[in-house]
Amino acid sequence: MCMNCSEHKFPEGLACEWIGPKIPNSLKILGHDFKVIMLDDNETSNYGSMNPNTNTIRVNKNKTQSQIESTFLHEIIEAINQSLEINLEHRQITALEAGLYQVLKDNKLTF
Repeated sequence: MCMNCSEHKFPEGLACEWIGPKIPNSLKILGHDFKVIMLDDNETSNYGSMNPNTNTIRVNKNKTQSQIESTFLHEIIEAINQSLEINLEHRQITALEAGLYQVLKDNKLTF
């Protein structure tokens, strides 16, 4: 069984490219490769972050599954906002993430 997602069957010790349920360990955003890191952070209330200098998205894995997924989407929107210089305020990014997440989850949409 896959060490990362428990859905794929691999020989012992091997894993697919997923680092958590539906969260890849890397992705492309506007042609740029981003690394995704799942943090083990019990000490703070921080959900996640995006660093445009290192093309890194960090997500706190000590949250509920829906919070992890929502945070991942939020950080993708942050990266798009930064790269395209859209200049959305954080509250606008949060609102956009909440709306998109609800539509994707409630309609079981995956791409």
